Formats: sequence, structure tokens, C-alpha cells
Amino acid sequence: MHKYHITSIEALSRIQQSRPICEPNEGFMQQLDLYHEMQTPVNVDDEPVYQRWLWRRDVDLSIARGKAPDKVRFEDETTRGVKGVEAESKAGMFELKCRKCRQTLATSQYLTPHTVRNTKNDKITASKSSPSCAHYFLDPISWMRPELEQGKTDGRLNCPKCSMNVGKYAWQGMQCSCGQWVVPAISLARGRIDEVGSRVVQDRQDKVSNTPAVVLAKTTGREENL
Repeated sequence: MHKYHITSIEALSRIQQSRPICEPNEGFMQQLDLYHEMQTPVNVDDEPVYQRWLWRRDVDLSIARGKAPDKVRFEDETTRGVKGVEAESKAGMFELKCRKCRQTLATSQYLTPHTVRNTKNDKITASKSSPSCAHYFLDPISWMRPELEQGKTDGRLNCPKCSMNVGKYAWQGMQCSCGQWVVPAISLARGRIDEVGSRVVQDRQDKVSNTPAVVLAKTTGREENL
């Protein structure tokens, strides 16, 4: 795959031409697909995507034993500089703020999608934020450390600034109001969170609105023609 830049299916097909009995198990094929997604690096151990995959596998094993994971991977610490760069280029990024004290608790880049069923056409789609959902599900974030590292299987999440209860978590999963199960489930309650445009987007808007052309248009009443 690395040498010829081919997918796992193409690689398997070539191998089976000389060894037809080759049939890798599903788990190994998933790892090969992940390897292709990472663009076949020489050292996979240094890749954040692979590190995340290993952590999620450990979480699944812990859940199967009815325990909380021994180690929690805080996404804002491990992918800062990877996700952050990508997120700044996304105009649709937004922030999740505590409704009481306005503390920023997360940005949309850390939301995790789950399947949402449309009751009108019975269509299932992957969504990070649907109006029909009462919760925002997201990756572990460093401000949650005091709670998530206690080793409990479930609990409440309080705002790090004002201590208001803003959400909850359950490593075994929880059912969203849309009817779908999310495992593991780390959530912020929509009723206690405000969704606002990010500072990156707002800064860009401010820069545009403060350019000489826009300022001149505002003073002359010709803004609608820009």
C-alpha cells in the first residue's frame, strides 16, 4: 500500500492473485483502511489518527468489562495544531458557551457525530448537531479532567468557571433524545448551552466590515452596492 499508493482492497486483490487463500479478518482490514486514510505513513505510532484509534479500542474493551477506561485521551491536548489548523479554515465553526457565565466549553471541531433518523422520510444521517437532539456529544476535553479521571462509569459535568451543571457522561453510553444510542457518551445539555459563532469567524467579519471600502460605503449610504 505504501509503495504503490493503493487501497487495502486493491492490495488484497493483488496478494490473492498469488495466494488465493489469503483472507484477513475484519479488524485487520479496518486497520489497513485507517492506514490508507493516514496516507500510508512510515511510522503510524506518531499519527494522531492512529493514537485516537488505539484509545477508542481501549475504551471499547473497558466498556465490555463494565469499567471506565484507565486512561482518558483529551482531544484538545492531543490534536492541538492538527485539528486547530483545519478548524480555522472552516467558516461554519461555532463555540459552545455556558449559558450562565458565558465560559467557552468547546468548539464544534470536538463534536462527535451520531446517526439521526428523520421522522418525515425515515432517512438516517450522521449529524454533529441536530435541533432534534437535546445534547451535544463531544470528545473528552481537558476541563473535564477532574471528573473523567475519577474512574467512575458515569457522572455529571459542571462548568469549570461557575460550577453550573452543564452536562453528563456515561462510558457505557446513553440514548439521545433523537432515539439513537451514543457510546461512549460525553454530552453537554442543549438547554444549558449557547451556540455562538466562533471568534475566528467573527474576527473575519469585523475585518471585512472595517475595511476602507466598507466604511466609506456606510458613510455615503452606498453599502448595498458593494
